[in-house]
Amino acid sequence: MTARDISKVGICGSGIMGSGLAEVIARSNKQVIVRSRSIASASQMKAAVEKSLEKQVAKEKISQGDADRTLANITLTDNVGDLRDCDLVIESIIEELEPKVALFKELDALTNPDAILATNTSTLAVVELARAINRPDKVCGDRKSTRLNSSHV
Repeated sequence: MTARDISKVGICGSGIMGSGLAEVIARSNKQVIVRSRSIASASQMKAAVEKSLEKQVAKEKISQGDADRTLANITLTDNVGDLRDCDLVIESIIEELEPKVALFKELDALTNPDAILATNTSTLAVVELARAINRPDKVCGDRKSTRLNSSHV
């Protein structure tokens, strides 16, 4: 799968990092589905993206049309099942191994076997997430974390 093959990206988590990921990915004209534990927190995240885009329009860094398209590319949900058709899912949840492993197991059972499952962690071992699922070759994360290679699986 190449970047061109990725048309729909799921993001789990609507905090600061999830917000930034959603904005950047949506600006690249990809559909983004942000899954949060609550629609209220996801809505706050989208409002922050909208505010960021408004500032960029005011500074003439992007057009109003670009801002509108970016916002239109972002969908909010509190249902992990809505990530089913994503080509790439990036987790950006609490920095604890157990919740991340649980999420990766759920995504592994839910998404297409070719979907890439990425983690935003920079402190936990990515290999632990890869070991927890049936497709460790589709897991990626920060290069500063423990890297997955065939000797780890």
